[in-house]
Amino acid sequence: MRLTILNDNVPSKGLINDWGWSVLAEGKHRFLFDADTRGEVLAHNSKVLGVSLENLDFAVLSHWHYDHYGGFEYIAGLNLRLRLYAPPGGKVRGLKIVEVHSAGKVADGIWTSGAVDGFEQAVGVETPSGLVVIVGCSHPGADRLTKAILEVSDYEKALLVIGGFHYPSQRTLERLAQMAEFIAPAHCSGDSAKAYVKGRYPEKFVEVRTGSVLEV
Repeated sequence: MRLTILNDNVPSKGLINDWGWSVLAEGKHRFLFDADTRGEVLAHNSKVLGVSLENLDFAVLSHWHYDHYGGFEYIAGLNLRLRLYAPPGGKVRGLKIVEVHSAGKVADGIWTSGAVDGFEQAVGVETPSGLVVIVGCSHPGADRLTKAILEVSDYEKALLVIGGFHYPSQRTLERLAQMAEFIAPAHCSGDSAKAYVKGRYPEKFVEVRTGSVLEV
């Protein structure tokens, strides 16, 4: 599976970015996880990175904050009536909203944590190398979201947890380290969290930014 970071808070030369998060996952299924704040960012960066945002199988929204759903109207223009799996509480013109309440399977080899605290979900994607957990902002806690994915997917441990960890405590990061082989803090994780993981678990730390491409 390939993960292309279409936008993260950290910029890269030749790409545009803002405070937001968006990941294109390509494997057994092609889907977009979150859509940043603006369609212009996704349009520019996908072109520079050489990836298409058309013909997606579905899309996933972690939670209804603008830095995660703002670009979905642009995606709707490229993918008529695309299914968007999202927690309850919002809508996007042109997309077919599938409300996610409880943990379960989204597609073959893909699971949702359910709307933890009724607010935010993560997804787990099965790969030949292991389970990849993608999170948005982790308001309920990256450890809690990861645990929910492990439970619903029957995996004992994740290969990778990637996304925003919402300025986590060291205790949260320690719990996460017990659940994952690799950790990629991004978006709202904060420099302190990145430094903590890199310093304490250098073998687990994966650095990502706008334009990063991970082959799993």
